[in-house]
Amino acid sequence: MNDRTRTSDVDVVILGAGISGSLLAMLLGRQGLRVALVEAKPTVGTKGADFLKPRGLRILAEHGLLDVLRSQGALQRATIDFHHDGAPLLSYDFAEHTGLGYYLVVPYAETVRAVLGACAELSTVDIRFDTSLVDIHTEGSTVTEVGLSDGTRLKARAFVDSSGSGTPLRDLIEPDRRVISYDHGLWMTTIPGTRTRGQLYFSSDRWLAYFYSVTADSARVFVGVPSELEEAVFLRQSLDLATKLASFVTDEDGIAALDASAFERAPVSAFTSGPYHRGNAVLLGGSTFGCHPMTGQGMSYTMEDATVLAAVLTEARDAHELDRLLEQRYEPRRAVHMRLVEYGDNLARRYHDRDAYLGVHDVVLHGGDV
Repeated sequence: MNDRTRTSDVDVVILGAGISGSLLAMLLGRQGLRVALVEAKPTVGTKGADFLKPRGLRILAEHGLLDVLRSQGALQRATIDFHHDGAPLLSYDFAEHTGLGYYLVVPYAETVRAVLGACAELSTVDIRFDTSLVDIHTEGSTVTEVGLSDGTRLKARAFVDSSGSGTPLRDLIEPDRRVISYDHGLWMTTIPGTRTRGQLYFSSDRWLAYFYSVTADSARVFVGVPSELEEAVFLRQSLDLATKLASFVTDEDGIAALDASAFERAPVSAFTSGPYHRGNAVLLGGSTFGCHPMTGQGMSYTMEDATVLAAVLTEARDAHELDRLLEQRYEPRRAVHMRLVEYGDNLARRYHDRDAYLGVHDVVLHGGDV
C-alpha cells in the first residue's frame, strides 16, 4: 500500500493487518511511534465479521472512522428477529437494549480498508503486504529482532502477533489454547437483495439460517446444519437445501433459488488462550481468543483490545514497565474474552431448544454495549 523506505529500527512490529493489527498500528502511529505492519497475504482479507456493535462503533467514532464507513455505504440497523420452528422467538431491539441504539453492517474488508487508509496517512507506519515472519532472535525472554520473507530484519522494543495463525512469535509465547468444537457446521453465501432487519431462524433438529443485508443490494445467508449432514447438503447435494429451509424459515423470499454449491464453509469453533504475552512479545486479536459467530461481537472486542494494548505500548518507558503494564492492564482482557466465549458457547449448544435458548440469552451481552 505504500513505497516508503523500509526501516530496520522501529518501536513496534505487528504481524497481521486484520482489524486488530491495523487499528493498533493506527493508534500507535498517531502517537508518533514507528510501526511496521506486516501481512502475509497479498491483499486485505475478506473473511471476517460484518457486524459492528456498540463497543466497536464507539471506538471507530472516537478515532474519526465511523463517518468514513458511513460515507462508504455502511448499513445502520436496529432490530434482529429470532424465530424457532417457524414461530417468533424474540425481537432484539438495539434501541431498547443498548445506549447507542443501533449496529452497523459493513463488509469486513471495507472496515479494515478504512483503518488501513488512516494508517497510510501516517509517515511513521510502514505497511507491508505479501510479507511474513521467518525467524526471531531473542535474548533471554526478550525478542530483539525478527527476519521477514523480503529479506528485511527489524529491531523493535515490542512485537505483536495479531495474525491469528501459527507463527514463530506465537510459538515463543506458547499459549495454552482450549478449543471448543460444535456438532454443527456453518456455511455462507452472498445473494442479491436487501433487508431492513436481520432474520435468524432456528429449528428443533439443530438447523439454523441467518439472513441480513451486507450492502445496499446484497445480503449474506448463513446456514448451520448438523455436522453429519454437511456433506449431503453442500457437497453431494443429495439433501435439498431449499426444501429443508422452507420447513422452518417463514419470512424469506428466494429460498428456492439458493444454490447449495455456492456456499462456502465458515469457521464455527471457539477458543481461549493464555497467557497473552511473554516479555515484549504480545498476542492480539485472533491469536488470543475466538467466539462462536452467534455472539456477533468478536471484532468489536478485539478492537477494544487494540485500544488497551495501544495505551500500554505508548506509556511503557522500558522493558520492565512494559511487562508490568501488560500484566496489570492487558492480561485481564482474558476474563472479558472468556465471558464472551462462554456466552456464545451457551447459545450454540441450546439454540435448538426454544426454552433453553431463551434461558441463556442475555440482552446486555447480546447487544455488546459497554
